[in-house]
Amino acid sequence: MASLLSFFTHKFFKVLLTLYLALFLLIWLISSPVAKHFIAPILAEQQLHLSDDASIRFNPFLMRLTLSDIDVISSRNEQPESVFSLAKLELQIELRQLVFDKVVISEFSLTKGNIKVTQDDKQLVIAGIAIPSKENTAEQATEQPAEEATKIAYQLLLPELLLNQFNIQIAINNQHKNKNHQITIKQLVLRQIKVSQNTQEGQLTLSALIDKTQLALSANAHLSSGKGDIHSDLRIDNYPIEKLAPYIEQLTELKGSLSFASQQTVSLAQQGINLKVQKASLNLQELLLGLAEQRLTLQALQHNFTDIAINIQDSKVTHLAGHSSIKLVEAVFSQKDSNATIAAFKQLKLADINFILDDEPSIDITDIILDQFLFSKKATLTDTLAKKAIDKINQRSAEDGLEITAEDIVKLPPVLQLKQLTLNSLHVHEKSIAIENIIFDTLTGAIIIKENKDIANLIALVSKPAEQEVVEPRAVKALVAIEKEQAENLAKISNQGFTFSLQALRFINDNALEFTDFSVDPIYQRTLFIDTLEVGAISNAKDKQQVKTPYTLVGRSNKYANFNLTGYVQPFSAVTSFHVKGDFKEFSLPAISTYLKASTGLEVKTGQLNTALDVTLTGDELDGNVVVLLQALETGLVDSEEAGSLIDQGALPLNMAMGMLKDSDGNVELDVPLSGSTSDPKFGLSSIVTLITKKAIMSATQDYLLTTFVPYANIVSIAITAGEFALKLRFDDLDYQVKQVEPDEQQATYLKDFIALMQDKEDTRVTICAITTPADIDLKDGVSVSEKSDIKRLLELGEQREHALKDYLIEQGNIDSSR
Repeated sequence: MASLLSFFTHKFFKVLLTLYLALFLLIWLISSPVAKHFIAPILAEQQLHLSDDASIRFNPFLMRLTLSDIDVISSRNEQPESVFSLAKLELQIELRQLVFDKVVISEFSLTKGNIKVTQDDKQLVIAGIAIPSKENTAEQATEQPAEEATKIAYQLLLPELLLNQFNIQIAINNQHKNKNHQITIKQLVLRQIKVSQNTQEGQLTLSALIDKTQLALSANAHLSSGKGDIHSDLRIDNYPIEKLAPYIEQLTELKGSLSFASQQTVSLAQQGINLKVQKASLNLQELLLGLAEQRLTLQALQHNFTDIAINIQDSKVTHLAGHSSIKLVEAVFSQKDSNATIAAFKQLKLADINFILDDEPSIDITDIILDQFLFSKKATLTDTLAKKAIDKINQRSAEDGLEITAEDIVKLPPVLQLKQLTLNSLHVHEKSIAIENIIFDTLTGAIIIKENKDIANLIALVSKPAEQEVVEPRAVKALVAIEKEQAENLAKISNQGFTFSLQALRFINDNALEFTDFSVDPIYQRTLFIDTLEVGAISNAKDKQQVKTPYTLVGRSNKYANFNLTGYVQPFSAVTSFHVKGDFKEFSLPAISTYLKASTGLEVKTGQLNTALDVTLTGDELDGNVVVLLQALETGLVDSEEAGSLIDQGALPLNMAMGMLKDSDGNVELDVPLSGSTSDPKFGLSSIVTLITKKAIMSATQDYLLTTFVPYANIVSIAITAGEFALKLRFDDLDYQVKQVEPDEQQATYLKDFIALMQDKEDTRVTICAITTPADIDLKDGVSVSEKSDIKRLLELGEQREHALKDYLIEQGNIDSSR
């Protein structure tokens, strides 16, 4: 013991200890200039240099490396710039643990760093250092012989790695677009890192800003020989997606914010990688996508996932399954120049989506609900249509009481508008699609035809070229080839047994379709109301192809016309079959006169069409019966001065022929049996011959008719029109005051007798014809009215008187509108 103590107090030991301490102190003192000396030429090769105040010191006593005030400056450009900076780095290793085959990093921290990353079409530069391209790296890899992997005998232990306030600036310049990104790592913490040949463990916590967007990531890994689970949570809040615009060439503008949150587990196994997402949510807010001529805006998109399972083997997805739901709010697809709305909806919701994408993929959706859908709505009327519409302001249309107001001149109605569309229980399989219900709630539409036959309120997605391009024969052949290929694909799908099934389709609440034609004079307007539309179960499955699918269609047209149709369809049976039974009632023929006069030279003044049909089409064989009843039909020549030319064209004989077919009530009834092939149909004409024959005994009924109407002689007169071979019951004129529209007390006596006659003679039908005079529009009586605008005003006033009188008789006399 005394000898050992004497050794430590010996002068030689003191000298040795002094030299040891002096050497370590010298290493610490010269470490910075020596390190900078050897680093300088390496940096110079990349046109880089360290700032003068940079410090790189190594403490051999503690095995501690300290870097401070590091600033790497690049002189590649005319203006020197800092490409890498670091306020402080501290790294300390426990040297004594190497004896136990352990690399223990007791301290590792970086504070306030900055690094620049740039990329162009030629190269990638990180912190001023050019990275070889992938091609060069691949060449070097092929030249170097493969070395066998050596096992690492050491265990790495890192209790904590701390990174604070580290900025990464990314600038990508290629294809004439600049893409800049800013990543700020506020804090990165690695804890309890244990890495060996058999075990890999650790925890990660990251808080960062990506383009000023908050990113939070936490992960926990427990692996054994590279196999095991990695649990992680990820969250991104309000990322500005306009930063992605340079990557999508088709977009002219892109705005919005993206948020994403997920909890997942990655399992590394011998057979592959399994990913399970416990829950995740993707949210887009205030999305704006700009194309060359269109723009899409979306207020919000919310996509939620739960229990997502993904299996990957040999870089291929072998299994994908899970649950999700999607909700889109306030979507508008519009034209840029006119701001017209091409399509829009308030909300689209896909609830409870279950999907499996394996060898036989399938998707099940409980409900798909589309709210407030709109298609093709322009902002304003054209000048030409506006002038025409002005003439219709504050005037009731033909039969339904619609009014066109000044607001209608400014705002065109959309082509299609739907309050709600609902699909229940949608099942999509690789070889089948099945839907439980499709429900249309309050479907409305409008078609407005311009003078040039274009649809005024339909938006064209593609601008018409200035000159029509000549279609090349080669292009035509290519189009034919594409159509042929599509037909072959459809045939293959059919042969493979693809099935479609729908349990029910319904229209509910108020559904209406409007049609307005400005290309004819007078303007034609009609509204079709669908009160009931129901279609039963339909399927092309082999066991259901012979099942008849029932349908019911009930509706109205304008104010009085109505229809009621029922039947069935068998579109998938070996021999297709379609059946319809029902009737059309009180269809006003003058409404379509504007289309008939151009082709026939005749103008329908009055008349109603009633049709009853019972028809079955089996294959191409037609069988059934149609009863056509034309009530109170009155026709005339379009213009009296054209009479001669129209006779040459056959118009007058046609008019006379229609008169010959009328019965004693002024009606034409045709009972037409239908039979034969649709390619060469044959219709029975026996009923027409019968009707003509009955005209020969008409005169025998004249005495009876006169006797029957004697009590009402003060308002009725009987006449025989020889040219029409028909008896005519005529009511005396009902006088009106100038500009009068609604019936008043002075007409009460006449109307009382009129109502009494109509109630007594239930089979009697009458034709009302209003007469207007120049005085009704503030012109002098007896003058010839030649201006089209004045003629139109007189006609419109007459229509108002007709409808007012008809409404009065229906309400006061309880007379059926069809009479």
